[in-house]
Amino acid sequence: MQKTYYQILGVTPEATESQILAAHMKAVARLMDSGLDDPDSNALLDAARDTLLDPAARASYDESLRAPDPTPRLARAAAPEPDLEPVGGDAGAKPWKSLGMFALALLGTLIVGWLLLRSTKPSDPVVAAPVKPDERTMTSTVGDPQPPPAEAPKGDASKAADPKPRTAEQVFADVSNSVVKVVVTNEAGTTVGTGSGVVIARQTVITNCHVALKGPLVSVKTPKESYPANVTTADEEYDLCKLDVGGLNAPSVEIGASQYVRTGQKVFAIGAPQGLELTISEGIVSALRETPLGNLIQTTAPISPGSSGGGLFNVNAQLIGITTFQHKSGQNLNFAVPADWIEKMTTRSGSGPIPK
Repeated sequence: MQKTYYQILGVTPEATESQILAAHMKAVARLMDSGLDDPDSNALLDAARDTLLDPAARASYDESLRAPDPTPRLARAAAPEPDLEPVGGDAGAKPWKSLGMFALALLGTLIVGWLLLRSTKPSDPVVAAPVKPDERTMTSTVGDPQPPPAEAPKGDASKAADPKPRTAEQVFADVSNSVVKVVVTNEAGTTVGTGSGVVIARQTVITNCHVALKGPLVSVKTPKESYPANVTTADEEYDLCKLDVGGLNAPSVEIGASQYVRTGQKVFAIGAPQGLELTISEGIVSALRETPLGNLIQTTAPISPGSSGGGLFNVNAQLIGITTFQHKSGQNLNFAVPADWIEKMTTRSGSGPIPK
């Protein structure tokens, strides 16, 4: 018998929106870390998330599960509609009927608008009253009054308005000593998972929980040394884990604020994809995706299994995100959780089992 959407995401029927979103994020991350390019699994996870986050769709789906045999309904819900044009008979004629009605309605609207436009007399021009400058008003070189400058945001304002953004080479030189590889092993010493991490304070590394909690023993590796690490804060809801790494002598990065992140900005991902330490890739912020937890950063900067927990940096070498997962069924659909979530971290479980 097929699994229900709740079983696919590993949540209970009473799960909240944030728990569903966190479970979907972790499921996609696990799929990414497995190295399997499975578009069908990604599509099924997305269908489960979208259905359970829509109150009306979820209520209808829950009602179908109470039916004697919910399997046919589940199969229909999970199956994507074919992207095919109807062929033959009335099935092919209905779209043309709808198109014809739409065209007639549009033509009627245009005619009515044209008649109204002809019947409207031009209004007298409106002359704006002169503005008397005061001490708060600046004058440009051509004498036009300008508004007073906005108050600079605290913290990152100087970097946000940096007139000389860094190149990829300069960003890498600035932050590469603060990006590490995270290795997770079992009691027998066998590696069960690898990922990336970023130094955010003295002997403190941030990474993803779906990396750090894969096994009982965690270590942090730099190009020259390896250090044992302990998980001090595990926020599975954010999929962020904080590691205490005794003896680690590495500089910490500067954390940028999400309020400065804009679609189209150039960004750089640095981590250990496929275990290849200190790999840098370049892209842009392709979208900011709103979720119940906050905005996720969608980027075209390439990442791969092993990049989880790495850093996403802006042109000012500020950490703006932690690379977390990708949609392997698409092109350059990569996601990072915002770096300012680090300040909000608290020890809490997510909506599903801890990935092992």
